[in-house]
Amino acid sequence: MRGMQISTQDDNSGGGDGDIGPRQIARPLLSLSGFLISTLGALCGIGGGLFSTPLVHFGFGFPLRRAVAVSLAVVATGTISATVSESLRANSDVQWSLVGVLVVSALVGNVLGFRLVHRIPIRTLKSIFVVLLILVGSKIIFASDHVVLLADADLSLLDHGRVVGLGLLAGVLVPLLGIGGGMVMVPGLLFLLPEIGYLGTRATSMAVAAVIASRSLLKYSREGLVDWRMARWLALGSLFGAWCGVWLVHIDGVASVAQITMGVVLWLSAARFAFDVCTSDSSD
Repeated sequence: MRGMQISTQDDNSGGGDGDIGPRQIARPLLSLSGFLISTLGALCGIGGGLFSTPLVHFGFGFPLRRAVAVSLAVVATGTISATVSESLRANSDVQWSLVGVLVVSALVGNVLGFRLVHRIPIRTLKSIFVVLLILVGSKIIFASDHVVLLADADLSLLDHGRVVGLGLLAGVLVPLLGIGGGMVMVPGLLFLLPEIGYLGTRATSMAVAAVIASRSLLKYSREGLVDWRMARWLALGSLFGAWCGVWLVHIDGVASVAQITMGVVLWLSAARFAFDVCTSDSSD
């Protein structure tokens, strides 16, 4: 089985992460992990970084920055695969008129977020976000109309203005709270533009994430932080997992389950932020 394992040992893998060190991981396990992460990500409309970063960091023993870099390979591959798969459908749910607006506004918000990192009390911001995640997650789970099928929604100028604000907010929160834009865009689009439905929001969010994740992956790759020996096997599984997730979500009844799953993910994220608030120093 020696040929079926990848040694991820790296002399430059240090960086203040305690005793965590890369471990040898079997290639099938890497690809299976990428497959499962992107299947769930495509179902919920999130890139999957919420799951892949902790897995690579705690499960596979990578320092955090390198774990994020490897995770971006999973997210970029999965979201591109999901977007291509959605686009090839006869009645695509991707709202292309919103994708460009969200991408540009999110990138602008991302720049603002980095500038605000050291100016806003993150502990207070996380406390507010915990409440919002619980409320939004509850609304999504207990909504009576889980899925609305509507392609090519006719949106007004005001609607697009709201989307600009949502993109800015998503971009700002990514560096401030370390979350993916999909965690903001999916529930945000559901509430701002309910007429495009859950399938529209998740497909649109994935298309936006494909651009942002690819841009971030390129940046990390140029810095030499992406361990491609591990990333390529995770990405291989992610490629097929995203396609599978898109196929599954369009089966009758699955989209409603996926939307409820998204609500649960928001609850779990709220628990994570609540833990951060309780364990962080009040001066943060």
